[in-house]
Amino acid sequence: TLLFESMPALSRHTLAKMEPTPIKSRDGLEMMSYLTLPVGSDLNGDKTPDKPLPMVLLVHGGPWARDSWGFRPQHQWLANRGYAVLSVNYRGSSGFGKGYIMASRREWGGKMHDDLIDAVNWAVAKKIADPARIAIVGGSYGGYATLVGLTFTPEVFACGVDIVGVSNLNTFMST
Repeated sequence: TLLFESMPALSRHTLAKMEPTPIKSRDGLEMMSYLTLPVGSDLNGDKTPDKPLPMVLLVHGGPWARDSWGFRPQHQWLANRGYAVLSVNYRGSSGFGKGYIMASRREWGGKMHDDLIDAVNWAVAKKIADPARIAIVGGSYGGYATLVGLTFTPEVFACGVDIVGVSNLNTFMST
């Protein structure tokens, strides 16, 4: 039963559905992730597009922050333009316990990056993403993750957008 509409101006539009999607990392960590597919791309309703799509891996900042389920303007904007959008709560994301946060200790550009690559590999294996058309986008730590992705795994990403990302850990830590 609908209780209320928090954004009534949006009720006249068809929005893409965000699906909570647990993805396992290579070392067994379960990462709660959120997948948004363009409206009309999954005609049989199996939460997989009818053909692999270009995908944007949208990396949250922090890293001691998190992605959550709900209305996300960036997801809607990108899905409206034909992209699958995947947001991943990689190790270090908050809200999953102290152990989850501590698993990121000394892992910037290490296991935290592996988590993002594991999520991309999952999307490619599930035929959600076209492996030749994957972008990585993020701000703050997400921008840092974008630069790491483009530098260390350029074969995975067709392009990336760093939004105010950390580009030098030494100067970041000294300031």
